[in-house]
Order: sequence, then structure tokens, then C-alpha cells
Amino acid sequence: MKLRWSPTSPFVRKVVVLMKEKGIENIIEKEKSNPLSKDDRAATPNPLGQIPCLITDEGASIYDSPVIMEYLDVECDGPDMLPRNGAARWTVLTRQALADGMIASMVVCFVESLKKPERQSGGIVAHNKAIVFNGIAGLEKDVADFDGDIDVGTISVAVALAFADQTFPDDDWRGDCPALAAWFDDFNQRPSMTDTVLMDAREFK
Repeated sequence: MKLRWSPTSPFVRKVVVLMKEKGIENIIEKEKSNPLSKDDRAATPNPLGQIPCLITDEGASIYDSPVIMEYLDVECDGPDMLPRNGAARWTVLTRQALADGMIASMVVCFVESLKKPERQSGGIVAHNKAIVFNGIAGLEKDVADFDGDIDVGTISVAVALAFADQTFPDDDWRGDCPALAAWFDDFNQRPSMTDTVLMDAREFK
């Protein structure tokens, strides 16, 4: 298998963290892609030009990150990262969706930051920043229910919180969310996280 990959994408990071947690990283070739490059986007098998994109041994293209993570969980050996059925499955998937929505809003903020100052929209940034911090507040209320779990939901939450620290370095969400902060600081020390710290897309060649 081959993964269209970049060290700048939180959505890619989710997949790589799962690969490390399942112990399957050695069976998947990583093919570098720069999401800010028009040529690289055109070369990605996903018709949307987005990463991550997984190419299976049979040549099929699997996207986007939630689908890739479930595919790898079902098709590869290692600990289960998503309950196969029942209420727990929907809880984990909903938690993943919350984290993905937060990440998507942070990507919008990052794209705005790439524009010239006079073309940036303060309203767009404020709206999407509010989405992120509302999500963090919701996770603070929920953290006791996922403390100790390693699954697609908690992986997504950890990656989203790490991206929040990178996207909004001057904002302290920890002060209002001490339980979530303690959970994240512990999860963030896992080798799967320390080995996959994101780099700024503006510095990626």
C-alpha cells in the first residue's frame, strides 16, 4: 500500500498516528505530497486533489482520513481502533467528527493567514476560531468518557488539540479545560504523537 503523505497535514497525521498505534507503518509506503503545490494536487488520485489518499495493493484509491483509518483498522492486523458495532461505535465516530470539524475550521484560518493582510477576513477567522473553541469546551465535558481509550476518536481529538496549539499559539484553552488539558498532555507523549509533530506548510518543500 501507498499513502500520499505530507508532514504538514493534520488529517494525514491522524492516519499516521493510527498506523503507528496499530504497528503497521512498515507495510505502507509514504509518498510525499505538498498540498500547497498545484502539481502535487493534480497527481493525487483523489479527484478533489486532497491528502491523505491511500492506494491499496489492488490499485484502489481510498479517501479521506476517516475512511482510510477505518479501512486500515479493518484490513490490517493490530489492536482495534473502532468498535465494529453498537453504541460505542457511534460514540467514537461522533467524537472523530467533532475533531475533524475543528481541524477543518483551523485549516480555513491557516488559508486566511496565507493571504495578504488587506485581503484577510477577520470575520471568517473569528467564526472558525469560535467553532474550534466551542469544540474544545465540548470535549472538556466529555473527556471522562474517553480517558484511557486509544481509538480513531481519541487520535483525532489529540491531533486537533495539537493543531490548535499550533494555529492559535497565543490562546490558552487549557485554563478553561483542565481535565482535557491533563488528558491531552498525557496522550501527546505517546510515541505515535511525538514522532509525527507537524511542520508549518509554509516551510515544506
